[in-house]
Amino acid sequence: MDGVRERSEAAFSAVHRAIASDLASYAHGMLRDRHASEDAVQQAFLELARTAHRFRGDGRALVAWLYRTVRRRCLDEVRRRRRRPEVPVFVLPEPAEPEPDPVLVDALGQLSVKDRELIVLRHVVGLNGTEMAAVTGRTRAGVYAAVERAEHKLRGFLEGGER
Repeated sequence: MDGVRERSEAAFSAVHRAIASDLASYAHGMLRDRHASEDAVQQAFLELARTAHRFRGDGRALVAWLYRTVRRRCLDEVRRRRRRPEVPVFVLPEPAEPEPDPVLVDALGQLSVKDRELIVLRHVVGLNGTEMAAVTGRTRAGVYAAVERAEHKLRGFLEGGER
């Protein structure tokens, strides 16, 4: 943490290598847009670079801070999209990646942003209840209850019904 507070390039690189892909997965789960997800992660690291000298806490606190920062960026993007939906004029093809299960993608798309966020944090990123509570600002018990409700809704969508 001292390296991050001192703005050491090596320390920032180590933190980025350790967590950037998990943050991008989390952001992609919320936004369902690879480019916007990458932007949210990049903005979080830029904010860290600007404010690192004031950061107090250990590595776990830093991880939670990064998740909260990405979360705020994603929620801002969701609100922006609601106010001003974009109409693509020209769409570049996405790079070849393994195709996700379309049934799962559709079911996730039917969840609210908050429910989708919880599913991604738990099952894609792999955070535990304490870590999810730090990211979302809820209690651990509240997170577990909300995850259970979100999983129940997702199961319902996957089984073809609505919940």
